[in-house]
Amino acid sequence: MLFEEVLQQFVNGLTLAAIYALIAVGVSLFFGAIGVVNLAHGDVAAFAAFSAIAAQNALAVHVGPTWASLLSVPIGIGVGAAIGWGLFRLAFRPLGEAPPVIGLLAAIASGFVIRESIFNFFRGGRNPQRFSSALPNTVFEISGVFVLLKQLVVIGTALGLVVCLAAIIQRTRFGRAVRSLANNREATETLGVPVDRTLAITFLLGGSLAGMAGVLNGIYYSIVQFDMGVLLTIKGFVAAVIGGLGNIYGALIGALIIGMLEAFTAGLVPKGNAYKDVVVFGALIVILLLRPEGILGTISAKKV
Repeated sequence: MLFEEVLQQFVNGLTLAAIYALIAVGVSLFFGAIGVVNLAHGDVAAFAAFSAIAAQNALAVHVGPTWASLLSVPIGIGVGAAIGWGLFRLAFRPLGEAPPVIGLLAAIASGFVIRESIFNFFRGGRNPQRFSSALPNTVFEISGVFVLLKQLVVIGTALGLVVCLAAIIQRTRFGRAVRSLANNREATETLGVPVDRTLAITFLLGGSLAGMAGVLNGIYYSIVQFDMGVLLTIKGFVAAVIGGLGNIYGALIGALIIGMLEAFTAGLVPKGNAYKDVVVFGALIVILLLRPEGILGTISAKKV
């Protein structure tokens, strides 16, 4: 019985980790490119989720609820990508060589703007909204462990996107430009790399990941709310720090650790749902004490 419960929480932890991974990878991607933690990343996911709901409501009359749900997915992703690109153009690019703390303040301000936009642009934006999914409520039972179809979709989609992003960063000219920016921006500029275009594409990709995270969050929980972006940002940031800021694979590992800690604490510890965040942040403190740069991070020397 205990073994089945452990396996059940393992599946639940994988699902949580998949959603957190998309946010954590975006946070690491931005940090590697511009050296700033984008604390508005989760809010982009929330706005994309509300945009998908608005698309569902608008399209359901014309194409039916099933097709409306399917079409809302690329719309949510596209909205996330557009906001990511807009954040770069309006909030981060004008800062130029400003200190990182200024970029951090710009990210915080952007998050507030996005949350207020949810209030003003979407009817009932202050209230939780039901997220419709075209997926059937199929449940698979494997040796006493129940796996929902939507869990398989969330895990598979997130894993596929992270693998594709890692391949882009490692094997393409754009990826080499991003890695070069992370190592030395001045040298990258002298080599003739189009820095602005590279950063714009980076934010567009990161926004797409956030949009997908918002949609998957809605599919899994069947509900979204305006402040869910704050929680996603915190969990994604913690995952990125645990894995090593700027490292995509580290972000994936950090998300897996957080997802498992949350699931096992909530599922196996009495009244554990009230303590899951304590466990997660406690783990963050322990890991940073043992390895301040994160699991896969590296300590780099900086001029002072």
